[in-house]
Amino acid sequence: MVDQEDAETIALMPEMMTQTPIAESPPMHSPPMLCNAFCVAVFCMDESFESRSADFLHAAFALYPEREYAIITLPHTTPEFSLLNSFSQVEPVPSSSLGHILYVFHRDALGGALSLAVRPADVTDLPAIAHLVAPTQQNHSITELVEEATGPPPEDRPRKYSAYIAECSGQLVSLTLLDHDCVVQDLQSQYSLEDFILFTEHKLEHHVMLRSFVVNPIFAKHSRFILKEIFRQQQSSCMYFKLRPDSVIPPVLSEFVQVRPRRRPVCSPELDMELAEQSIQLGKPPRHAPEADGALYFLTRKLISEPKIVSNARIVVLGCSDAAIALLEALTTVPYLTFNYLYLVGPRARERLVMPRGTVGGSHALSFFSRSCAYTTEELVALGLGARVRLVDSRVVDIDRQSKYVMLPDDSILPYDYLIIAPEFADQSLQPLGPDAVGVTGAFSIIDEEAEAAATAYLAAQHASVPVIVYGATLDAYCTLQGLLSRGVAPSVITLVQPPVTEGEDCFYDPRVLMKVQRTLHGLGIQVKHGLRLVGLDSDDSRLLTAAIFEESVSGSATVTALQCSVLLCCGRKSIERATFEAINSNSLVYDGRLVVDHNFRTNDPVVYASGIITKFARRYRSKTRMELCSSREAGARLAQALLPVLDPLSSALPSTESAPRMEKPRIEGAFLPGGFQYLHIIAPSPACDSYTSIISHPAFGRELVSEPGAGSDINYTFCAVRLDRHGIIHSIVYLGNQVVEEQNWMCLIGVPETALNNLASRFDENIIPDLVGFLQQNWAIALYHDRFNEFRIAMRQELEGDEDFRKALSAAHGPSNAQEELDVAAFLSALPSSKCDVVRTRLRDFIHTNKNQLDMYQPF
Repeated sequence: MVDQEDAETIALMPEMMTQTPIAESPPMHSPPMLCNAFCVAVFCMDESFESRSADFLHAAFALYPEREYAIITLPHTTPEFSLLNSFSQVEPVPSSSLGHILYVFHRDALGGALSLAVRPADVTDLPAIAHLVAPTQQNHSITELVEEATGPPPEDRPRKYSAYIAECSGQLVSLTLLDHDCVVQDLQSQYSLEDFILFTEHKLEHHVMLRSFVVNPIFAKHSRFILKEIFRQQQSSCMYFKLRPDSVIPPVLSEFVQVRPRRRPVCSPELDMELAEQSIQLGKPPRHAPEADGALYFLTRKLISEPKIVSNARIVVLGCSDAAIALLEALTTVPYLTFNYLYLVGPRARERLVMPRGTVGGSHALSFFSRSCAYTTEELVALGLGARVRLVDSRVVDIDRQSKYVMLPDDSILPYDYLIIAPEFADQSLQPLGPDAVGVTGAFSIIDEEAEAAATAYLAAQHASVPVIVYGATLDAYCTLQGLLSRGVAPSVITLVQPPVTEGEDCFYDPRVLMKVQRTLHGLGIQVKHGLRLVGLDSDDSRLLTAAIFEESVSGSATVTALQCSVLLCCGRKSIERATFEAINSNSLVYDGRLVVDHNFRTNDPVVYASGIITKFARRYRSKTRMELCSSREAGARLAQALLPVLDPLSSALPSTESAPRMEKPRIEGAFLPGGFQYLHIIAPSPACDSYTSIISHPAFGRELVSEPGAGSDINYTFCAVRLDRHGIIHSIVYLGNQVVEEQNWMCLIGVPETALNNLASRFDENIIPDLVGFLQQNWAIALYHDRFNEFRIAMRQELEGDEDFRKALSAAHGPSNAQEELDVAAFLSALPSSKCDVVRTRLRDFIHTNKNQLDMYQPF
């Protein structure tokens, strides 16, 4: 059923209306618009005949010969039906209050894909092409490339570009520009293309790169048909599109499949020099390992015939934590799904999607924050999430569960169908002091990058000798000290005030690192005061900070001390922000020290999920897992696994188990500290290992390997501690030094037996390895850092577990009475037949040969 009155009530884009000015209207009023569309109000069709749904459009337009458009509106949660395959979605304006999705179809597209003729462009098409691309931002560069593609071919080399056009009734409606200079080997080393493409089945000349795609919006729904014709005429089998940060997002992007970037082993500068010299000696070309400079999308001849499933559910993610980014990464890289309404709400959301917190930017000033190291800048650039996610640079002040929307500070609302709560914790030291303390000028709670920028601007406006107090005993507090020093603040005016801490509490997870940092602060001239709790602020009549008031407990009695300062930077223990807590608490979401979730990360509201540091599993699971001790990236990925069965009709449901998920990925954090030191801590998730004392007193703790320079050696200081469990598995690594280490490499060592590292423990005991850092940076270890080495280990284990000789050797090494004790590796290898050892060596050689694009430092053997 069609209805023209409904069409008049829907606000359409201006270009979809016919404007008719009326002479009597005053000039200050906008001319009224006449409706140029009819609305499809009801559509029902038997599934057996739904492929012929588009036939109704011919009759509908015949019923309204004066109308140019047909429109349909649907709720966000309604699945798209077959008729909508011919319609295009209209992007809503940010201020739109229409709660439905608007679909539009133009009369000129009634001929469908069969009305389009796709052919190579020639010189005579240049005027029409220039007219088509004129409204685009890159019209001049596109025109120049088309001229190169249609001009005389070069004599000494093949043509670099080719151009294809699509015509409807003789009118040009689409332009596709292809680049044949596609270096497939580089793409394989940068992205996980081999998860989708079997490259042995595709010739090198059949890979092309999509440079530009311009289409008339009326025919945007036929983009897949246009690409299919280009595949056929070009005789290509794989097409790629590189979306760089400054690129314009083409309308055909939703037809492509995004590929995750690969984590590449990082070579030390010394190893790079060694490999360069090695290449020269062997007469090989120089090593070329460019970083991924944008998100990669691809399409194959097979995938072009497999339409994607479109999800229009509004998924609103609160917070820019690593868990939130991991969730968005998982949703946007599902190959057969397209999510049209993903929202990320948080301050500086766009910045957080291209640069992790704590990362050094273009300036020399260092950040006030530590680094989670879950994502690197290169990895975020290669994901390009900003192209697929709608960003809201704001905070959330309230949640309305009944109406399903979140409220922003300017009283605007953002509706949702599914709400994901995944914020980061931040300093809340000023909140207990009351609203008056929050309004004192010069006192800053370093909760995010906006607070850091405000504090930096205020410091720049002050005299260089004003006293500055940094309050806190967290890793961020030490990062703030280094951030102040990098901004030119004199060490003599800085005071670090630390609140009382419990015995054994240490943000560095090693007392030796803490002692070294404290000695460095003393040597720089930074004052350090311990055991003082912030209880108030003192200000003058202009509300400018003059002193910070602290309380110290000595022998059961409290004494109050006022420390003069003009700037106070609070970096205390992190907690949930007050506005977030009030929004959660006022909506009766269960909060028991943390936001309570079930094994599917769902709160007591079935459409509200949560993940990351803010969550804890319900007590009925009896889980000892603390999310602050787990990898936030893994938590976000686990949430995506639980959410996909709800959003995706083809996704397999998770096993119906009533137990909390087990976290396995290591947590990693790093920091730039005073004295030019770099700190790194990598640890496997353990329920009770939240300090150095708890780690070494844990029943599963084995031993600790420590390499530390002698006293007084600060120029090339490198402290490294590798901790093993009682089975010889690497549990955690702590590093402090002036040397830059490959943190993404070392993360791969957690959970690996020390025997896999050339018998690390025994060689360390024999003083063969005096420097752990140098040992882990050597050439032989690069294969351990490969992103597919863990898959290789799992495959080898599955292959050998079913082998009878392997089981006999394992039983002989363990013995009948000590099955739970540490494996005697020497006895196991002596009992294993040499043929089985040869199998492992052969598999290892095959692994290195298969991945030689990243493991070229290994010579054939």
